Amino acid sequence: MATKSSTSDPLSSLSRVDCLQSGAWEFVTPNPALAPIFRAVTIGANTRRALVAEGNGRRECYGYAWLPVELKAGKSYKLSVKLTAEGMDFIEHHVVHAVHGPSYSGGLFSLRTNGKTAVGEERFHGPPEAMEAQLRLYFRYSARGRVTWEEVFLEECEPIAPRPVTFACTQGQMLPGATLAFWEERLDRAGRRKSDLVLLPEAFDGIGPASANPPEGPACALLSAKARQWQMYTCGSFYEARGDLIYNVAPLFDRSGRLVGVYEKFMPYQQELDQGVSPGRELRVFDVDFGRVGILTCYDSWFPETARRLAHIGAEVILLPNAGYFEELMPARAADNGVCIVASSQVHSAGVWGSSGVRAGELTAGNSRESPSAVLSVEIDSSSGLFLATVDLSKKYSPHWKGGPMMSAPAARAARVTSVRPLCLG
Repeated sequence: MATKSSTSDPLSSLSRVDCLQSGAWEFVTPNPALAPIFRAVTIGANTRRALVAEGNGRRECYGYAWLPVELKAGKSYKLSVKLTAEGMDFIEHHVVHAVHGPSYSGGLFSLRTNGKTAVGEERFHGPPEAMEAQLRLYFRYSARGRVTWEEVFLEECEPIAPRPVTFACTQGQMLPGATLAFWEERLDRAGRRKSDLVLLPEAFDGIGPASANPPEGPACALLSAKARQWQMYTCGSFYEARGDLIYNVAPLFDRSGRLVGVYEKFMPYQQELDQGVSPGRELRVFDVDFGRVGILTCYDSWFPETARRLAHIGAEVILLPNAGYFEELMPARAADNGVCIVASSQVHSAGVWGSSGVRAGELTAGNSRESPSAVLSVEIDSSSGLFLATVDLSKKYSPHWKGGPMMSAPAARAARVTSVRPLCLG
């Protein structure tokens, strides 16, 4: 059964001190039959203290060690760990690192492994008011596994800076056979509004697969030139011929007009396949100066696995150039994966969704969503069909925020998968 709080004082000064060397850890298991085996040990020549947890032979094994900590109002914190693990195929599913307080939660969501050793570090916003909380190290769902925590640090860190990013996308007002001059004028309008990234729709140059240009054709040149002129990122989709193959490509250009990378549509629509378009072979994430960006094109968005994969490999923003798309799917794609989605369409409305599924510009929130919004501002230029939204990417809210990410929607966070067997995230 759950133990009571220890008599030791909370760690009130969260400086660079290893929590394993400080205070008395308590061990909790809700069901004694499933209790992991916890014990404190010493390691190394300096006989440093470490903490070990082992399975008890039951696959449903579940429990945690905890230490009291004091969190200050409105501060940012960093949790970092180093551990070794044996008998575990997927460490992040079996070991969870969290901070829990009244109406608050935070924690660490990813580890880097090197053989048996794993390390992780995460910064997160603390609670708006001061409170006593618990630093928890969970061990779960491993009958014979063993983990040794060698270092655990929880410390106050520099404030997490806001990351406001202005996205410009295009409403469904594209004219049949629109010329590149049509899109040049819209890119200029977005540039004058200090957009950080402008997304054009799928096949924006109006050229079909049979007439696809070779690489670095006119559409590419336009995106590159306007990126350089207005010092903004640009992206859009069009058909490109490479030898005897045709792809639906979406290049991403940086603020200097340099090509960051090219995404090839992973799931061509049936009509595209019938016109000779080949599928791309890779879902990719690109590093930009404000974060990490993935791209999906039109039909890709019908498959939850595509967005999930992008989130799992680090995407914070997913761009969706499309001819037409199911707008009602977008809150789920954003919320399930904890990403911002930016969509430009030939025939439907443009849209920007924050990581909690909030649509930029919506006047009323659904009554089942309990989350703040990371959307800071919205502007609609009805004369050109431009839709602009500024989103703070430092705020990674999920729909049932409930004080923090450890008690809310899973997104691409293995720690929030609570089934005995881990879901396949690859």
